[in-house]
Amino acid sequence: MILLNQFKEDLQSIIESISTIINIEAAVFDVQSHLVASTESYLQHKGNTVHAPSIKEVLINGNVLVNKPGYMKSCIGCRFKEHCPATIEILNSLMIEDEPIGVITLTSFTKEGHDEITKNTNIYIEVLNIISQLISDIVFLKHKRNSFENMQVALQEILDISPDPLLIIDNKGLVTNLSSSALNMFSFCDFYTKSISQLLPEGLVNRILRGTSLSNRRIEINNNYANVSSSPIRSNNIFNGAVIHISESKTILNRKEIEETNDTISLKSIKGDCKLIKKLKKKVRKISSSTSTVLITGETGTGKGLLAKTIHNISNRSNGPFISVNCASIPETLFESELFGYVEGAFTGAKKGGKPGRFELAQGGTLFLDEIGEMPISMQSKLLGVLQDFSFERVGGITSIPVDIRVIAATNKDIEEMVQKKEFRSDLYYRLNVIPIDLPPLRARINDIEILAYQFLKEYNSKLHKNITKFSNEVISLFMSYDWPGNIRELQNVIEYGVNIEETDIMTLSSLPQRLFRNRSGDTDKIKTKIKNTELEAIIASLDKHGWDVKGKTAAAKELGIGLRTLYRKLKSYED
Repeated sequence: MILLNQFKEDLQSIIESISTIINIEAAVFDVQSHLVASTESYLQHKGNTVHAPSIKEVLINGNVLVNKPGYMKSCIGCRFKEHCPATIEILNSLMIEDEPIGVITLTSFTKEGHDEITKNTNIYIEVLNIISQLISDIVFLKHKRNSFENMQVALQEILDISPDPLLIIDNKGLVTNLSSSALNMFSFCDFYTKSISQLLPEGLVNRILRGTSLSNRRIEINNNYANVSSSPIRSNNIFNGAVIHISESKTILNRKEIEETNDTISLKSIKGDCKLIKKLKKKVRKISSSTSTVLITGETGTGKGLLAKTIHNISNRSNGPFISVNCASIPETLFESELFGYVEGAFTGAKKGGKPGRFELAQGGTLFLDEIGEMPISMQSKLLGVLQDFSFERVGGITSIPVDIRVIAATNKDIEEMVQKKEFRSDLYYRLNVIPIDLPPLRARINDIEILAYQFLKEYNSKLHKNITKFSNEVISLFMSYDWPGNIRELQNVIEYGVNIEETDIMTLSSLPQRLFRNRSGDTDKIKTKIKNTELEAIIASLDKHGWDVKGKTAAAKELGIGLRTLYRKLKSYED
């Protein structure tokens, strides 16, 4: 039930305004017949108590006209019976959602007022109806607002119970509520923007705003590895917002911890025997111990991160840390503090003692800037300054910090084209591109596909406790003819899928993802030529190994798993 007394000040102001406008006294009572608000004249004439049966009659009937105060049926028992100071009254119930919450009265204590109301009774009744509805609406809205505010207070208390950061957003990504721990986590940025697009990576934000449920998606926030989960809020199957939970999974604090993340990656980790890979390895050996910046380019999934780690691990900086920064996963507002760190007191909620950035953490080692093409243009000039001077200042600091690091950057974008479009600074591009390394796509390394496939087969056999010994010939043929738009990463995922699905000791076509069959090239001649060239290379390599005489051809045929007559037939077809 709505209690009018909690809106006493608002009702008093309304009653006084109405009285002034229509030149008549007024009062409001609650359902218990208590006076809530009135004009001064009404209070002087009738006091702060009222005859309860009179109020009850109005609550039952909705409205009552008292044109003979003190002499009407409802006046029986009233202390003003037969000598009421009022000359006329019109009373109306105040209703909210069909429930009475009180009564309002327009009252005159003069003969002139009596005559005026009597003469225009219908008009005054209509006016009172309008006033009653207005008051009811105002009370209802204020009650809702109070209820909402109380609910917000309760919700905030619930949010603050959680030790992990929690955020509630609307369907546009604007933050409506957040826990105190979330405020502390994001206090290094301008949170008054109230938008998660300023806090989380764009790809993650898009998925959340599409109403996708997320579970433990790993991102980096201010040197923290954090897991982000979200649950959509829906009403009538319409997305209204989401609850976002962020849990810090790991914080890089010192060099020892960083070094522990470096495994024994070396040039042997780069599998393949094709000319392109051999040439690449030779180049990597030459430049590994240089201090010059390296820009690794290549399609997605070609192994740019692996190559960067390899360069570090075979360099004279291998005892130092290898710090990786994914430029695509850091919101623009966090870039500066992420790279350069901040001093104590740099902003509200800054940690005591400040926090080092990635440049400091990479001291004496290598800083790998992955997805450099995603770096905001506003940060590119600051990065350029560091690459020129090899010194920087923390956010909020005034002390220049020198660094001894090597910078390796990587991208799958065409940076030269971005420079032409003014999307990437040309001076930064030239500073990064001192030693360019282009990783070839897997389709240009067709002879390495089988080598890589068996490497991944061995890896996932061990991880998944399987014992798949080989691929069927049909699988190898498919691998050779497929274009691999996702490159090595896609091949790795395909092998992992196949190891999970395959029930025999030979991986067959039935255990491969369907997309490999949907995305096969429609150019049949191209596929046949590709397979034919692969077969020829294998035959020639085997004959070079065993010899081109009859004895050598017999050994080669055995090694290749084909008959001697088949070997002769294939050699003849290649000659034709």
